[in-house]
Amino acid sequence: MSNPYDDLFNEGPPKNQPAREQLPEVPIPLPQNNEPSKEELDPNNETVNPIELGKETLDEILDYNAAFNQKAEEFSKLLSELSAIDHKENTGILQYFVVIPEKGRPENLQDEKIYNALLSSKFERVIAPMAELANIHLEAIKRFNEDIDDDYYSIEQSDGVVQINKKLALEGINLQRKILADAAESLSILETALEVSEGRLRDYINTGGTNNISAAEVALLTQKRSTLTRGLLHQFDYSFFTINLLDKTALTFGVHLKETSAQYVNKLARAFEISS
Repeated sequence: MSNPYDDLFNEGPPKNQPAREQLPEVPIPLPQNNEPSKEELDPNNETVNPIELGKETLDEILDYNAAFNQKAEEFSKLLSELSAIDHKENTGILQYFVVIPEKGRPENLQDEKIYNALLSSKFERVIAPMAELANIHLEAIKRFNEDIDDDYYSIEQSDGVVQINKKLALEGINLQRKILADAAESLSILETALEVSEGRLRDYINTGGTNNISAAEVALLTQKRSTLTRGLLHQFDYSFFTINLLDKTALTFGVHLKETSAQYVNKLARAFEISS
């Protein structure tokens, strides 16, 4: 019986044994890094998934909150800079009982067009980063609602640390809702101002002279505004974050009801499913 280790120690095959067919060399695969790349996490926005592979759910939520806060710092300054409140209009029944001078409102067609373009620009500057923040918020609250409850425990942290982090996570999520609600209010003011501006533009239709505008031009401006304010351009319905009195009370007292939150998550997800 031939020695099975002959091939290891002899350069050639044993006598009276035909040489083995030379097989092509197959490269040995190197160990692969199984951690998903940023592009695999989210090809459009890497900040939506700032978590590390293998982290516990509560730590993931805190990472999402930190990512939100980092972006929200510049966003909050933007809201202050744009000062949407300067464009607030009195509409509905209020306009018949409250008389407020229209400071800085355009007095001719050319100025009205410039003003209308300014409102559109401000609206777009807010809704684009707001959609990014809302996406991070959605991921954070989805994980909280799916995994965090009274029975949640950590294999790495004590119960005391877990309770503190749960409170911090919920406070962060509620802060996100407040910031997004503030942004939604700014966008609502700008949307109303755009609609009122379009009403003033209609007053110039076929008036003749330098202050003349065609009905076709006004119709196109209205369509462009509607596409923007309905979220079709950014695939995001900002009006979801327009909160009512009950929502404000819940935020003030830090209330988190799992059943209500599940409905909230479903509705928030639909805010990104805009269709014409």
